[in-house]
Amino acid sequence: MARGEDIVNLARKYLGVQYVWGGSSPSGFDCSGLVSYVFAQHGINLPRVTYNQINVGASVQPNKLRPGDLVFFDTDRKRSGPDHVGIYMGGGKFIHAPRPGQGVKVSSLAEGYYMDRWMGGRRVSGVSASATSGGGEALEVAPRLDAHELAETYGMSYAFFKSQPELMKLLKGAVAEQWTADKFNAEVKNSKWWKQNSSTARQAQLLSKTDPATYKAQMEAARVAARQMAVKSGAILSDKNVDQLAKNMVHFGWQEAQVTNFLGQYIKFGENETLGGLAGQAAKAIKEEAYKNGVSVTEQSVLNNAQYIVRGLTTMEKIQASIREQAAGLYPAFAEQIKAGAALQDLAQPYVQVMAQELGLPATDVNAFSPKIKAALNRTNAQGQPEPMDLATFTQTVRNDPSWRRTPGTAERTMNIGRQVLADMGLGF
Repeated sequence: MARGEDIVNLARKYLGVQYVWGGSSPSGFDCSGLVSYVFAQHGINLPRVTYNQINVGASVQPNKLRPGDLVFFDTDRKRSGPDHVGIYMGGGKFIHAPRPGQGVKVSSLAEGYYMDRWMGGRRVSGVSASATSGGGEALEVAPRLDAHELAETYGMSYAFFKSQPELMKLLKGAVAEQWTADKFNAEVKNSKWWKQNSSTARQAQLLSKTDPATYKAQMEAARVAARQMAVKSGAILSDKNVDQLAKNMVHFGWQEAQVTNFLGQYIKFGENETLGGLAGQAAKAIKEEAYKNGVSVTEQSVLNNAQYIVRGLTTMEKIQASIREQAAGLYPAFAEQIKAGAALQDLAQPYVQVMAQELGLPATDVNAFSPKIKAALNRTNAQGQPEPMDLATFTQTVRNDPSWRRTPGTAERTMNIGRQVLADMGLGF
């Protein structure tokens, strides 16, 4: 005759052995494999699979269970009948091989999961009552659990409850009244903590207390991602900013749009008043568009627009359209061409060439921002209508500038012009 306590003590030796489908040895067990192996070591041969083991021995009511009895559950709702088995230990606990990814462990019959899936208990012939069970009477199936045990039963850690005063108060009530998991969960869902935190935030808070190592790894991975995205966007983040962004990603499940909006606030000029990443690319494109259209932009304006682009509050297309709209207003005589896509710098090229030639300057040093060219482009006629200055008049305007007389070759060009005039009058010499 095998003692129930001895069966339990042997099963305890295999705590932590990993679940293996079809396993029935210390190298790996499934639920029925653990049961059949342990009982075989005490000279009791049981069927190999759960739905046959439930037919062995005599039925036992939950309040009559004693160490060494078998407990059965229906964990697969798609199929009727028992599909999971464990060995009752006494005190409302049982030892079993739960599922892939977990090792042999001890669980409580008071857990809502197992209470809901209970199918029955069986007492195997050849197993004697525990000496501590009062002559065959069972220990109570659902003993009074303390705060730590109840916290684990509810799938949370006691440390987590301590971090949430409102939930700690609920736990104390649960201990006093020995609430079921269903009742506790219902009370939690009515709490301010539940209502004020998203599912992602609740999971992160719970993980930080129940599995600190995993939480720490998730936060570090989020920090790395935050720094990478900051470099890509051109944001300059302090360590505090990085921590805040990482927390928002882990606790609130921030997606790309929310992350880029956050990063946009930290787009700043770096060394030599430059921007990096996407912000730098945006700034370059904004400056190029403004130059092409003769529009002056401040560095602050460029920075602001680069931030808006990174944050997703505007697009480069919209900014470019705004610049062209400004150019059309600044140069009304060319408004239609600018709106059609022509660049003001291209429209100003005839004036640029005249000014460069007359003043002996490289064409690259002259552009539409030159005051004389800008004035020529913005001229109005006698009726007050926009009308650019003709090139002949512009040429004379440039020559009227004192700097023209100091230009190398000016005297020679003047003499040549004079000779040509005299020759035309028949007064050559």
